[in-house]
Amino acid sequence: MKSNITITELLLSGFQLFQDEKEFKFSIDAILLAHFGEAKSNKNYLELGTGTGVIPHVLYHRGARHVVGVDCNSSVIELAQKSVIHNDIADAVSMVDLDYMTDAGKPYYGQFDGIYMNPPYFESNSGLISQEESIALALHEQQHSMKDRLLQAQRYLKFGGILWMIYTTPRLESLLSAIEQTQFRVKRMRFVHGNQDKVSKLVLLELKYGGKLGMMVEPPLYIYEVDGSYSDEVQAYYE
Repeated sequence: MKSNITITELLLSGFQLFQDEKEFKFSIDAILLAHFGEAKSNKNYLELGTGTGVIPHVLYHRGARHVVGVDCNSSVIELAQKSVIHNDIADAVSMVDLDYMTDAGKPYYGQFDGIYMNPPYFESNSGLISQEESIALALHEQQHSMKDRLLQAQRYLKFGGILWMIYTTPRLESLLSAIEQTQFRVKRMRFVHGNQDKVSKLVLLELKYGGKLGMMVEPPLYIYEVDGSYSDEVQAYYE
């Protein structure tokens, strides 16, 4: 095994994930998103930009049995598929080497009841951009705007399907503006805080393709207690 490949204990169903130290590794954002949406055994789910495949693994742990993860990074998809096989869930979870922003995804159009997406948070010209191309693509919008990504996500959904996503709160206004230019409507929103004394830096959203106006803002989600330990809700995500 290459020295830069590590194995991370996911603490769910005994799962282990293979990760490359040189690639973008999953963070708590993915865990929060995977627990925000549904995971039903009779529904088809897709994750756009799956990376390590952590979200499909969590969805399987929660009960989903038809999950596809796609990513345009061949090396991370190879590792994600290795994790799927290692954890013996290949009958329910598939990893596909695919740039979902291109027409290569046509065979999957209109096939899914729900989509999970953790898109790049930052504009292409903001902040420091990593010299590692895969990390830069994961964090910065580069050639595709948020509107572009939302319109493409629509193509993979059945009409009436749901998109769950997590985004940076400081850019929420621009996200809502992009949503207005699509057939999505926000149905649920939940702000995420480090703890009760911190402002929100992340926000979880549920969008319905072809949905009507009408949105529910849920109580805030606190990741940590003041003493630095996980909140009871977040701790339960790892059990």
